[in-house]
Amino acid sequence: MNVFTENLVRQNSYRSDEHTIALLRKGWQEHIETIPPYPGHFEGKGIVICAGGITYMTCAWVNVSMLRMTGCTLPVEIWYTGAELNPETISAFSQLGVECKNSLDYISSDIKGLSLKPFAIMHSSFKEVLFLDADNNCVKDPAYLFHDILYQAYGTIFWPDFWITEQINPIWQIIGSTDYQSTEMESGQILINKEKCWRELNLCMYFNQKREHYYEFLLGDKDTFKFAWIALGTPYNMISRCVGTLGFEGSRKGLVYGLTMVQHDTAEDILFLHRNWLKWDITKEDEPVWGKIKRYTPDAMDRRCMMNVLTIGGEKKAFWDLIGDVEILDFKEQFGDYELRCLDILRTLRNYKFYSRYLIHHHFLLCRPGYSLGMNDKINFETSLLVNY
Repeated sequence: MNVFTENLVRQNSYRSDEHTIALLRKGWQEHIETIPPYPGHFEGKGIVICAGGITYMTCAWVNVSMLRMTGCTLPVEIWYTGAELNPETISAFSQLGVECKNSLDYISSDIKGLSLKPFAIMHSSFKEVLFLDADNNCVKDPAYLFHDILYQAYGTIFWPDFWITEQINPIWQIIGSTDYQSTEMESGQILINKEKCWRELNLCMYFNQKREHYYEFLLGDKDTFKFAWIALGTPYNMISRCVGTLGFEGSRKGLVYGLTMVQHDTAEDILFLHRNWLKWDITKEDEPVWGKIKRYTPDAMDRRCMMNVLTIGGEKKAFWDLIGDVEILDFKEQFGDYELRCLDILRTLRNYKFYSRYLIHHHFLLCRPGYSLGMNDKINFETSLLVNY
């Protein structure tokens, strides 16, 4: 169990004995000796997104649509597993310049949950990858990141989470590091040059394949990237500006219901809005919630964070409230009608016939055992976009 403290330390109740720690250390050290050389067949730059199921398919549609509105022309790959996307939805995504890729075409067994992220990065056709979580929106074309001087030097840009990992967490002994004050990583956006970081990316994939161990004391996939780099002694570039929050104001002065993570570029300009607490699939079309940005000041000495719970539509949602040396910005003053355009895309998506049929497909996938095996025989999906829209 994870506990997120006010002083920004993530505590974890899992404890390992020395024997287990030694076995895990030996395991990854032996694995790195088996990593093959960089294969060299990857080309170009592109964006990779993982998006299977209603929640992430809906988020990805808003995400990519807004990317195209910013003028972004980078090729995009959406990765999914099995029947998580149906042929009609894949065809619809192609109209946005997206190629959908099924992980089962690259490996015989299912890639479970969060481990699909490093797998998709590794197996994408691109040599240089900007990975985006499906629910992570860019406020401008992110293509300029590939030309960043620090990225070109390190082959990576990582982005910070709120927390640091407590010193007694087993991971420090497993990888042999004492960098206890390094900020945890938030993997809603990752920039990687695979040619420069092939061994590190493979070790990250190994940590995720061993998730029955590593997820016990790490928070999903996110820090498997950073700790793979640290384990191999490879320097990485972490954005220096602290993550902020975005949401709506509460009744108490200074309270902002932070439902979205705000991330910056190397020039400390806001670039990413990671809408992880109120995703687009459960957002009403007349429900703008992006009112205020709250973030630590650049020279903040007092940095604290409180987790609170907000009830939305009868469901409890966690949100973060930053405390200490903070500043509050008006979202509309910064980004105009950006959220309204997202809501308009969402409204339009829900009116498409292909989306209604996808909801049925996904419901059958969850509720009818064996449905995916005979999907093409039982459901006659229309593939003409002229009919679908």
